[in-house]
Amino acid sequence: MLAGDFNSSAIWDSGDRWWNHSDVVEELSGLGIKSVYHQQTGEMHGKESIPTLYFQKKISRPYHIDYVFSPEKFLQRKKKIEIGKVEDWLGLSDHMPILYEFDSH
Repeated sequence: MLAGDFNSSAIWDSGDRWWNHSDVVEELSGLGIKSVYHQQTGEMHGKESIPTLYFQKKISRPYHIDYVFSPEKFLQRKKKIEIGKVEDWLGLSDHMPILYEFDSH
């Protein structure tokens, strides 16, 4: 499993970069590793409805740049993924926690 602040989003992909967010997602997918959030919500990378970061703690600067990437065998055992609510966490950090619960059996 890969989890954390990737400082990366498909919204910043551009044709002149040799490596971008979508390239990373594609490479991981080829290894059978996918974003838990995107698998569960069906949302596309760069089109997320729930931010994980409010840049410099500003509500007006929301981004989704934190991820949990998981092998497909764990995706099949998922229970839930949850992103912390801004009203509960913004006082502590500009990043919202991502909680991922899955059945280990």
